[in-house]
Amino acid sequence: MADKRKSIHPLDGGYGGYIETLEDIRSYIDSESASKREDLRSWYCKEYGPGNATSGINSLFRSGLLAEDDGHIECMFPKGRSRNRRVVEIINDHIVYFLDMLNEARDGATYEHLHEVGKTKYGLSDRSNINQIWWRRGWLESAKVLQDRDGQFFATDLGRKILDEHFGIPAVKGTKASKNTKVNPAEFGGKGEGADHRTLKEYVCNIAEKVCRAKVARREVEYPLPSGDKVDVTAWNARTIWHIEVKSRTSRDPDLERGLYQCVKYGAVGKAMEKVEDSNRKVKSLLVVESKLSKQVRDLADELDIHVYELTPVMRRELKHHRADLAT
Repeated sequence: MADKRKSIHPLDGGYGGYIETLEDIRSYIDSESASKREDLRSWYCKEYGPGNATSGINSLFRSGLLAEDDGHIECMFPKGRSRNRRVVEIINDHIVYFLDMLNEARDGATYEHLHEVGKTKYGLSDRSNINQIWWRRGWLESAKVLQDRDGQFFATDLGRKILDEHFGIPAVKGTKASKNTKVNPAEFGGKGEGADHRTLKEYVCNIAEKVCRAKVARREVEYPLPSGDKVDVTAWNARTIWHIEVKSRTSRDPDLERGLYQCVKYGAVGKAMEKVEDSNRKVKSLLVVESKLSKQVRDLADELDIHVYELTPVMRRELKHHRADLAT
């Protein structure tokens, strides 16, 4: 495949219709046996007009979604799969920043944050903000895995389900983890957070004694586990270690449920670590949330025996002032 950092150019057919247009292209190729790019371009112009015909079609070949061999055009993207798999294989297999970008937006991320991650991790230039980020965002929205809410981007429920499958996180009720997951969780640990999530982690770390309801001798943000995970906040004293997952005001029920399952995982890994170290410390995991829990999430927490700490109104006001101070 050619340079995988190349973005897929927007196609015609409506901002939210790139996936459908891509599948129309497949139908034309399958039925008409287009032998040259010019055949495909002529058909595209008749269907959608000349606007993005050349650049859009060329980008499909460049990214590897279409291939041309000995006078024959072939579609390289999957057919007849579930929508989840089509979204992942159509986009992620041909644009390396897809899952990272979606993961960064799990709890909300600004356009500037997404661009900064692209520059840091993939060496995207300052001038690449349109074709390397904006076009990706369009494809993600057309695939209904990303939403724009007042200028901030969030993963949808479908997007979170895809992330849960590919990042090896236990699926929430009614979902199944992908059997073909090949992502190294150590590579992606600690990603997917917006400004609200980062400030909440810092705040919880500062008030760890209140959350843990005990004196703590040490506290740390983004504590790494041997499993490759990074715990939002970890606190210790001589008798107990607490692994704390935090969920900001932007998290909805699916993400809160995911947080409960993360607590289950952290507790199990933490106990294994203490056993290896021959330590008598107790291991506790808990979820700290900024908003009130729904009955569904509360019932799941009870079923999993995970303690949930809801910030008090006073704490929420303190956190609000902290965020305002950082913004000035």
